[in-house]
Amino acid sequence: MKAINYFQRTETASQEAYINLQCNCILCNTPLEIKFENLDNIEIKEEANCPECEIRTRAKLYPIQ
Repeated sequence: MKAINYFQRTETASQEAYINLQCNCILCNTPLEIKFENLDNIEIKEEANCPECEIRTRAKLYPIQ
């Protein structure tokens, strides 16, 4: 899997808070390492890990339609 850091410009405080929750560790506020993997052209697997706490914060499967 390829790791990426995702950052987005925000226009409001609520948008910035949402991006912070999605892209940073809830425990230590370190930027998450987000990995994507294509599974047999049927699904995409997403995992987010904190390199500082060494915990997985999110794991999701998304169907490709």
